[in-house]
Amino acid sequence: MTNELVDSTTVGPVNGGPRPSRAAGLRMLGLYEGSGFRDQRYLVERSDRQMVLLTKLLYLIVHYADGHASTDLLADRVSRAYGRRLDPADLVTLIQSKLAPSGLVALWNGAPVGQRRADPLLALSIRGVLLPTAAVRIIGRIFAPLFHRPVILAVLAGVTAFDVWLVANRATTDIFAALVDPAGVLAVLVLLLAATLFHEFGHAAGCTYGGAKPGPIGVGLYLWIPAFYTNVTSAYRLNRAGRLRTDLGGVYFNAVFIVAAAAAYLWTGWAPLLAVIALSHLEIFQQLLPVVRFDGYYILGDLAGVPNLFGHVRPIMRSLLPGRQKARSASQLKLRTRVVVTAWVLVTVPTLIIGLGAIAWNAPGYLAHFWDRATELWTGTRELIAAGQPGAATLTALSLLGITLPIVGIGLVLGRSLLHLASALRARPSAGESPQPTPPAEDPMIDHLAAESQVAEAAPPGAAAFTEEQMLRRRTPPARHGWRHGMYVATNGRVNVGPSAAEQREQERISRVRTPLHGPRRVVTLSRKGGAGKTTTTLMLGHTLAEHRGDRVVALDANPDAGSLIYRVRRESPATVTSLLGERELITKYADLRAYTSQAPTRLEVIASDDDPTISQALGDRDYRVVIDLLTQHYNLILVDTGTGILDSAIQGILREADQIVVVMPPALDGARVAAGTLDWLDQHGHADLVESAVAVINTTRGRPRWLQLDEIEKHFEARCAGTVRIPWDPALESGAAIGLDDLRPSTRDAYLELAEKVASGFSMERWSSR
Repeated sequence: MTNELVDSTTVGPVNGGPRPSRAAGLRMLGLYEGSGFRDQRYLVERSDRQMVLLTKLLYLIVHYADGHASTDLLADRVSRAYGRRLDPADLVTLIQSKLAPSGLVALWNGAPVGQRRADPLLALSIRGVLLPTAAVRIIGRIFAPLFHRPVILAVLAGVTAFDVWLVANRATTDIFAALVDPAGVLAVLVLLLAATLFHEFGHAAGCTYGGAKPGPIGVGLYLWIPAFYTNVTSAYRLNRAGRLRTDLGGVYFNAVFIVAAAAAYLWTGWAPLLAVIALSHLEIFQQLLPVVRFDGYYILGDLAGVPNLFGHVRPIMRSLLPGRQKARSASQLKLRTRVVVTAWVLVTVPTLIIGLGAIAWNAPGYLAHFWDRATELWTGTRELIAAGQPGAATLTALSLLGITLPIVGIGLVLGRSLLHLASALRARPSAGESPQPTPPAEDPMIDHLAAESQVAEAAPPGAAAFTEEQMLRRRTPPARHGWRHGMYVATNGRVNVGPSAAEQREQERISRVRTPLHGPRRVVTLSRKGGAGKTTTTLMLGHTLAEHRGDRVVALDANPDAGSLIYRVRRESPATVTSLLGERELITKYADLRAYTSQAPTRLEVIASDDDPTISQALGDRDYRVVIDLLTQHYNLILVDTGTGILDSAIQGILREADQIVVVMPPALDGARVAAGTLDWLDQHGHADLVESAVAVINTTRGRPRWLQLDEIEKHFEARCAGTVRIPWDPALESGAAIGLDDLRPSTRDAYLELAEKVASGFSMERWSSR
């Protein structure tokens, strides 16, 4: 990966104006929950799995930058969604100064976007992968049940009980008795290494338990200490409780290891276990320190709602200096958050300065004694090996490694400090030179972009400023479910603890499902493999959209081979698409058309296909196009359930009328291959825009396929489509009878709500507007 940034002002065609496009592989993750900022922040995941935190305005620009809309049209779309006018010139400025340097948007469609990796001062050095992603995710699923509440309480009770017993019955000399002989020391070191690796399993399991996907476990040199690390960047998409669970997963698994070691000691009486238990307590204390990037740093950041604490050191320090204007990024923090971050800065900055100063001061003396001591240890190792004492020789070799790693780490820290200082001096503008925009400070896990357009906010306030968000105090909405709702009803609204985090996520998804339409929308469901669940997907997507939107939603069964969509709802009309087509001249208003549809309790309407065995000729291209055109005059959303033959003229005509597609596949290799081949066919036959805005659906079976790697299949379609959704197995879906959303399990309803959300995210993209 290159660190060179492309100058997007000089790349692309000259004629036609810029058409900004977001970088390939971006994932729009939505609202960052539990934020400590005054206004909302949104998350975007880059293709290199680095998270970027954006303001609403920047997030909307990335969302609508599809590579087809010009800057004028893009600014208009963003303005309508944002609620305030954004000038095209300001849009170009934001892309050039903020989004392009962060590797999110290129000003010209097709221009490469440079994604510069973070290079923080206190970062891991000489790192490599210890366990790959696939293995870590298996480990996460194995240990995720340890985060059930009864298990957590049992572990904490076990640690407390053993600590009380240990203090009452053992002296300090008994605890560390194993450290007297070389074999005991070696055993303790091996067990501590296992405990440290198990600590990382805790982060992976906590991330998995919350619903995110951990990355690989690696090993590196942090400062001068060898350390393991787990890539849990995807945990940022979770709510605050999920992120804290991931942060605390490591120290919690230290407690689990202590309980296991205590049980083993009580069973065997092996002395090294006591030393490991005591040293594990010290490791927990060390990990909770928030000064450097141990677990405590991320815990404090998630508690405060600020994911990149080090990114706020400079603005907070500038705001504390007398006579200096308060930094914009510091003023955007909530009062409570700003107090917490300021206190952390006042403790951390002096601590780090003193620490780096002590390192630099003692480095010459340490180097002077290093060579003599290293030579002595090397000679001793060789002599012990020759004397047939492998245990003592191993300890001596580890001692040599132990004095070498700090030298390497200190050298890297001091070298990186000098490079950062040189970069800062080069970046300072000389006299008479205007400062150039620079990319924001980055964190190893998250890049923070918080500035918006100054021009967009500099306009004098008018009547448009009188919005509910700015002029009214925010009222916490009451919960709709559970004990929170019961307390609200019982106290007649006097006690309102608000909805739970899960309910808030659900309401946010529903609000995105309600994205306004700018015209009728035709969504086609495709699958070239029978039994993939295409009809069920069409029906449940229609139910979800109809229930949460105020639009008229209709599902058309366009399967020429006797589709079964009508059998999934209560049939009210004997009419079919053929009778509708034959009597279309009699239909002048919606009430006339309503006689040809059957309506479900969610207000979804369904038009049946023909299942008469005497019919010998199916409807063709022109027939379905006429029907879809008629439905477009009376419905806002038209869902079309097709057959399996993509080469049929009927389906090709439907695809020409489509605005979006949903590609459905079973959890099987041949099904995924056929779905990928469908996208290839669309790409090669003039429907590349449909592929870009498509949503892929994987209908999973009961249990997990033993050999199939669903994660790899999902990754393939995520790279090609606008999103991928897994629908879990549900017994209600296997009946083949009339079912509704209330018949499904909560996890299945959530999956279909996610599908509706991803489909609705493409409502702002007009297929024909750019042609």
